[in-house]
Amino acid sequence: MGDSSDVTYGFVQRADCATGVVVLEVRTPGVTSVVVVAAGRDDEPVVGLVDKERRRVAWGGRLPLGARRERARERALTGARLLALTARGALLLAPQPDAGDPDDGEAHAAAPEGAPPLAPTAVALRAGRERVTLSDVPFAPADERALARFVDADDATRSAWSDQGETILGRVAEGLVEAFRADAERALERAATRIARRAEAVKGDMSKMADAERIAGLAQWLVAEAARAKRGADHLTVTDWSSGEPVEVTVPLDPSKSARDQVNAMFRRAKRLRLGAHVAAQRLAGAERQRAAVEEAQREVAGATSADEIRDALARAKRAAPRDVALPDATTPDVVKPRGPARQTRTPFRTFALDDGTRVLVGKGGADNDALTFKTARPHDLWLHAKDRQGAHVIVPLAKGQTCPAERLVDAAHLAAHFSDARDDAVVDVQYTPRKHLRKPKGGAPGLALVDREKVLVLRVEPARLSDLLEREER
Repeated sequence: MGDSSDVTYGFVQRADCATGVVVLEVRTPGVTSVVVVAAGRDDEPVVGLVDKERRRVAWGGRLPLGARRERARERALTGARLLALTARGALLLAPQPDAGDPDDGEAHAAAPEGAPPLAPTAVALRAGRERVTLSDVPFAPADERALARFVDADDATRSAWSDQGETILGRVAEGLVEAFRADAERALERAATRIARRAEAVKGDMSKMADAERIAGLAQWLVAEAARAKRGADHLTVTDWSSGEPVEVTVPLDPSKSARDQVNAMFRRAKRLRLGAHVAAQRLAGAERQRAAVEEAQREVAGATSADEIRDALARAKRAAPRDVALPDATTPDVVKPRGPARQTRTPFRTFALDDGTRVLVGKGGADNDALTFKTARPHDLWLHAKDRQGAHVIVPLAKGQTCPAERLVDAAHLAAHFSDARDDAVVDVQYTPRKHLRKPKGGAPGLALVDREKVLVLRVEPARLSDLLEREER
């Protein structure tokens, strides 16, 4: 085999590392091999060779979906020299200054002429039951003579390694599907619970709204009595004939307010309840559609045999109920999960997805309106606000020079009207202008903006359209 200084090693061009699996792309003269070392029981193959495309199909990427990458180990192994594969892992020589040029496809452990041989630092990858460990091990150049070196492996040995690699791919992929299925089932169960709660809340609102006709009918009988009531009256008594029989009804009043104003308030309340009943019916129908979509996704996930099938079922549920379905991390490959508690970053606005894919931004309060309008929005974005009313700033992102399409404008105006104190009005004036025509007065109250130029849209509120928009809020 010759002196160690004449040995050609496999050069690690790339390392992809997670807790339970390590994948090395290794270059030997004229060939690039992909070596996998994966955690497993003693009776399972844990070391083998895999095909790049098969790995991508089985795992959804270089590593299993949702795996937490271990960047420090990847840096430690990239540039190392692979000496041998063992029954439970691999033996490598740590990167050294003379490891060769990775671009030439070969790496030689040749010391400079006249210099004493370098003492290589050996590291061992070892697969346990739950994780793959990396550790320094004692090694001397002469030790290589007792090992089956990776570069010298014959065709039969490489074929056996490939068979083991295929088994490892399948085992890891099967575990991935089950873990992904469990995550998806939890996400869909949470979504179903949220939708069920919302449906029950809407039903509760609708039971209160059923009182609208009774209130309106009672107010009709009170009009004449209210006109005759003395100042400071604390009740009105009338005869209600709505059932066909005379029924004496006493309605308590607030003595500090006029009887006529209080009866008019009953009419207004009845009107709001009638309008709310229509919106609530639309919301309930939407919740039932979303519940059906989530239940269908739950059935599909339970019977799925691949990560792609689970991902597709989740995507359909997400489109049907974007506010309720929180996709698990494993829906995208090579996810890096943060260590420690997740850091929550608060945004000053809500986000609503329109049918055309546009995201409309709605401020959450006075200071948040300022942040949205004067820090987040660009000069050419469109700004909307319920005219002469207190309410949220609404931003429609636009490309420079783009005119806002009419349907998008009407959708954004509905949001501006709803998130204002005009939300109960059937017709609302909504002002709009490019963001560049606004300025913040010095010392102005939070949310106050001066408009240099504006247009006004007289919006007739469409309850069904508004209900659909509210269901499209993104979390």
